[in-house]
Amino acid sequence: MESTSKYLKNIYGYIGVVHVAYTIDIISTSKSDERWKELKKENRLLLERKVDINGCCIKLITDQLATMSTFDENFYHFGERIRSHGRILVFDNIEINGFKVEYDPFSRTAFIWNCDYYGYVKSQALAVAGDVLEDVHRFYSLHGACLEYNGSGVAIVAPSGTGKTTLGYGLMRRSHTSLVSDDWFFTRFQHGEAVCMSSEKNVYIREGIEDDFEEFKPIMEQTHLDSKHRAVINLRNVIGAAKMHDKTTLETFFTLKRDLSDPQLVRNMNGDEMIDYLLANDFCNPHLLIKDERKQDLRIKFFEKLFRKVNPYIVNTTSTPQKTIDAMLDVMD
Repeated sequence: MESTSKYLKNIYGYIGVVHVAYTIDIISTSKSDERWKELKKENRLLLERKVDINGCCIKLITDQLATMSTFDENFYHFGERIRSHGRILVFDNIEINGFKVEYDPFSRTAFIWNCDYYGYVKSQALAVAGDVLEDVHRFYSLHGACLEYNGSGVAIVAPSGTGKTTLGYGLMRRSHTSLVSDDWFFTRFQHGEAVCMSSEKNVYIREGIEDDFEEFKPIMEQTHLDSKHRAVINLRNVIGAAKMHDKTTLETFFTLKRDLSDPQLVRNMNGDEMIDYLLANDFCNPHLLIKDERKQDLRIKFFEKLFRKVNPYIVNTTSTPQKTIDAMLDVMD
């Protein structure tokens, strides 16, 4: 498509910072039906929970009590009489070699096999909801942190491992700042504004965050960590409900890099340059389910519109978090 080809020729300068977590196999509805029949025959469809992800009903089906319990704490619940828009099935399967994700786009059903990390389960629930919301309601998924500073929305969207969590929580501690989402949020244009909306009830957080942010220490001491040393916690018990917002209007968009040869901490980017960066990094979201030309074109058009309304910057994370956050606040002020 025309808008896609406009950018593909420019992305190669950014290649090398892509973080790919896993592959997603697109399967047919007949293959999905076979998977259902196998699980039903084995009497494994034991636990169910419907959750509300930005108004989209996603149903988890599993036989894993720990996965169900964490999922319960992570998301807002939907009434059991509501029909689901999409489903995720989480099971172990010795006939499948290692961790695997399969997705049937027709029925919006994701099968997650042999997964020992809850972070992938929650990300796939968000991705299924995102697939529905993107096609039907023109809500777009952004994998990153969203905050509000002095009444204006701020996004930090960057590849995994570049420091967006540290900067997001560091910003949240500053005055006049509240958190909308720490990991994934949805954006939609309403009355000409880019409105960002939270996606989860509680956050899935890593052990050791209390070393950087001492206010987490009491709750982390009382929290049971999973095998990956993470846990879902109610952030309101740490920072207070007043520091949590459901939505905001986006005005500033940050992405991140680490370049020791560049002395500048924060630099303004134009919209085309930022889209080049996002394309080179798979939109900074390895969990997106469908990546065909039609979806690519939808996402590019969304970001073209977004960067006509929102100020994009790239932040060089070579300094201390304190100095980096100060530099980010300077451009917002």
